[in-house]
Amino acid sequence: MLYLIGIGLWDEKDISLKGLEAAKKCDKVLIEKYTSLWKGDLESLGINAETVAREDLENDINNILDTAKEKDVAILVPGDSLIATTHNSILLDAKKYGVETKVIHSSSIFSAIGETGLQIYKFGKVSTIAYYYSEAPYNLLEDNLKQDAHTLFLLDITKEKLMTCGEGLKILLDLENKFKKNLLSEETEVVVFCKAGSSEQILRYDKIKNLLNLDCFLCVIIIPGKLHFLEKEYLDSLRD
Repeated sequence: MLYLIGIGLWDEKDISLKGLEAAKKCDKVLIEKYTSLWKGDLESLGINAETVAREDLENDINNILDTAKEKDVAILVPGDSLIATTHNSILLDAKKYGVETKVIHSSSIFSAIGETGLQIYKFGKVSTIAYYYSEAPYNLLEDNLKQDAHTLFLLDITKEKLMTCGEGLKILLDLENKFKKNLLSEETEVVVFCKAGSSEQILRYDKIKNLLNLDCFLCVIIIPGKLHFLEKEYLDSLRD
């Protein structure tokens, strides 16, 4: 049996009882940390997990599936277990291998953004702001704004560094300066949500110009589309 277990937003206290019970009974426990930086201490829960790299899950998954044919194996995933497309591929590979699977979900940024007061069903497509040059975030923002939809931007995570909120906003402004479609400016009001689910979380609604020096990492940036009056009232309460 192969288990895909979401372990929540921040630390070991976010793991569900169902996920904890499943992980403890497994013969082998793996954890990936490339999709998000997770701050938990699994050993405090009595779980000894081996860290696996992206290559292990994308290119060498057959080795894991061979073990899962004979034993119970768990792959622990920060946030929810199926947010990253890599993990859907794992389930497909497992079916081809004849390995039984079980998915255990958990909290993720896609549920946590409800804390911003923005209505989930009004969000459009999601994009990642990367360190390498890409026009995709700007193009996606344009499409979402045409639909009056909110836009959620995830920020890049590499082996070397984590993108800060300020860096992400500067990249968006650079794209605006290049294409000049008036999608945003330093006066645009946006939501930034940093370290969601932790005691250190930051949730602010402000003009971009006031957030450019925000050095917080593990952030998402939300550019609202057309606001319902209740959304507007909630966002106004986040200004301070």
